[in-house]
Amino acid sequence: MVAPLPIDVVLPDIRRALESGAPLVLEAPPGAGKTTRVPWAIHEAFPAGEVIVAEPRRLAARLTAARVASERGERLGDTVGYSVRFEEVSGPKTRIRYVTEGVLL
Repeated sequence: MVAPLPIDVVLPDIRRALESGAPLVLEAPPGAGKTTRVPWAIHEAFPAGEVIVAEPRRLAARLTAARVASERGERLGDTVGYSVRFEEVSGPKTRIRYVTEGVLL
């Protein structure tokens, strides 16, 4: 069981806003679940697309990807992966990718 986070109560609203095509600005304190829960909600709303999440540092990208994969009971590189300088863990089924800002650019 995954411990609940503050962002969980508004995930249905976030999904509805995204599905309607409305612009969305999300602001929440650190630890609310923006980086771990919202990308999965986007993936559920648009399963055929790929969700790219920019992280400022390589360690953050690797650890966050590992945590999200673990929360979902998956291996890193399946649905959730990461790309940082000189390292990539992903596969043909990867739909949520955590990347450093340098890789994104």
